[in-house]
Amino acid sequence: MLDNSLWNVLLVQPMDTGSLRTSPNHVNLAERGTAGATRHRRLLLLMAAAAFPLAAAGETNRQPADSPVVVAQWTLALQQDGTAVDRISGAKAQIKGNIYPAVSPVGDALQFDGYTGAIAASPIPFLDNPSRIAISAWVQLEAYPWNRVPILDQETPRGSFFFGIDEVGHLVEKNGSSNTVVLSEDSIPLRRWALVTVSLEDDAVSFTINGSTTKALSTQEAEASATQSASANNLIIGHVRSPLLPGPAKSIHPELPVEYSIQGSLGEVTIDGGPLPASDIKQMLASANQELLKPKPWPPLPRWQGGPGTFGAFYTTLHFDPLWDKTRRVGPDSDVVVRFDDSPVQLIFWQGNNYVPAWVTENNRWYTDEFMEIYGHPRCPYGEDCEPMSDKQVRYSHVRILESTPARVVIDWRYALSEVQNYAIADAATPTAWGDWADEYWIVYPDHIAIRRSVLWSTAPDRNKTEFQESIVIVPPGETPEDSVHFDALTFANLDGQTATYSWEPKTIPGLSLPRGPASFPKPENPVIQWVNLKSRWKPFEVPWGEPITTDAYNREASISSFEWWNHWPVAQIPSSGRPALAADRPGHTSLSHLYWPAYQQNEQALTKLLLTGLTTLPAAELIPVAKSWRSPAGLALQDGHAVPYDPAQRAYVFPTGLSAPLRFSLRASKDHPAEHVAFIVPGWSGSAKLTVSGGAGPVQARYGTVQDLEGSRLILYVPIEAENDVEFELSH
Repeated sequence: MLDNSLWNVLLVQPMDTGSLRTSPNHVNLAERGTAGATRHRRLLLLMAAAAFPLAAAGETNRQPADSPVVVAQWTLALQQDGTAVDRISGAKAQIKGNIYPAVSPVGDALQFDGYTGAIAASPIPFLDNPSRIAISAWVQLEAYPWNRVPILDQETPRGSFFFGIDEVGHLVEKNGSSNTVVLSEDSIPLRRWALVTVSLEDDAVSFTINGSTTKALSTQEAEASATQSASANNLIIGHVRSPLLPGPAKSIHPELPVEYSIQGSLGEVTIDGGPLPASDIKQMLASANQELLKPKPWPPLPRWQGGPGTFGAFYTTLHFDPLWDKTRRVGPDSDVVVRFDDSPVQLIFWQGNNYVPAWVTENNRWYTDEFMEIYGHPRCPYGEDCEPMSDKQVRYSHVRILESTPARVVIDWRYALSEVQNYAIADAATPTAWGDWADEYWIVYPDHIAIRRSVLWSTAPDRNKTEFQESIVIVPPGETPEDSVHFDALTFANLDGQTATYSWEPKTIPGLSLPRGPASFPKPENPVIQWVNLKSRWKPFEVPWGEPITTDAYNREASISSFEWWNHWPVAQIPSSGRPALAADRPGHTSLSHLYWPAYQQNEQALTKLLLTGLTTLPAAELIPVAKSWRSPAGLALQDGHAVPYDPAQRAYVFPTGLSAPLRFSLRASKDHPAEHVAFIVPGWSGSAKLTVSGGAGPVQARYGTVQDLEGSRLILYVPIEAENDVEFELSH
């Protein structure tokens, strides 16, 4: 049996100096510098050894300890036939999944999508339980893996070797059938190229990250989770051998193993027949392209970059991180942005967010009031969460613009309440049953306030238990919840002017533990307004319709933050309803509270709830007139005394049909029934429109919109007045 240190010698045909010059494996020393010369010297030693007969039995052609031979080396250049080549043996490795050409500090590289990308190579006998080995690799991580992922993983009946990265960026080494796993104390930096190495000599393991030695820590595992073999007899680079449960396993729900790869890029990967001298590692770093060693900025959550502009809703395509964008299955104009003309805030329906509507502040803080959610058996088929957040491929979620005029915008967001495992839909007793679907109509006015009219289509008898609201702050990659929200995160107010503010305590101990936040929100009595203290000038707020309004707090799941913090949504594609963030490496979200309130309408097929939601620069107590103007609006009457009904689902007064110009009417406002930015809808109006306002309201610049449908046209008027007195109007052509 051949010593493993001689195995690769047999793969290299004897060649003279001339053949070295023309070989495709030839190394250009001018391009590679001093470190290249060192690596080239190893190649020459190995190739020279192949020119001589093998040593007699019991003997080996051993090189000096400080000059190990190169056993294998993948430069990870994407070949035309979709392979990568080991430059030592010439063996081809098959590239699978979403992998793209990239550039590392030392040459060619391959970029993995984080889920499907994989390289499969023929096994190398040298990796069967080696006693002296070194592996070096250039790695650039966009995010840490969901659990351990190999840089290089070999499993054969003769033995095994694993070198990779864990879910918080530690290097991982496992050799043979032992349950001992060795981890580096330090983590690989994110979004920058790093040279990582592992060396093994007589069971002693050492790691380096960018030339610095990091302590090696041994741990015992009952089962070697990173090397369970579903496909033995091959060497895998960059992808898990079999699906694994995301880490940490005790906090994951549902407990679904997932397939994933490195999310980022791999450059040159080299196996040496012995430990690497520190001088070699230093030279490898010195010869690298220093410009490519600089860190990449974190991708911001996408938004319209032009700032304030014409008020309205617009189809567009929002781009996030180029690696993530490449894998999507969406066409142009896949997203909707509502823009405002007097501020840079926006309302965004983005496919990376599953089209969950998000208020976006002037400094790109994202907030959403969630969606409809059902959880647990029997309503959710597999017992987890049925919600649009679980629709990872956006199979059921769709957004469309119904109206966009200078006076208002109307958006319809339609989705199914589905689960993550099989895309099954809640309350669907049979495969052909409709199950639970939702239409959310967002009626948005120029004052940054919207009515969210949520219609749940369901025949489930206990549909009143469906969740309709959750106060969610979306956290961009590279940041923590503390970067987005103040510790005194929530303020509640009632219509009597009483307020109460609730705070979360700063985290002082690292690791996963329960946040120290409020257990409940008992004050004030009869809360109507919730105000969210984002780290921005503009703050989200909510006012539910109806009585009673109740609340609860979020502080039940362990987190590394002062707030609960997960990263299974947005953007992530793993089938998970709960995965705590272990680092600030991915987009994530934190939840603060729930609001509960009664239905506005319901029948045998549908249940509807209303929520006033928006962004404001006012403190919570100063939003009381806004809440009152919607919940107990001023009366409106025509000149002949007939009352004009108020529709809270549109935040507008709706006139009867058949009226002719000039149209005169009066708004009877008071302190208890104030007028705050009113809207009027006049069916059947055609032609031009001019609104005259009198009665102490001051100069008013009304906005006009006309909407055509099959039954004719209707005029929409938005009037930015604030009044607690009578106001007179005349509408004419």
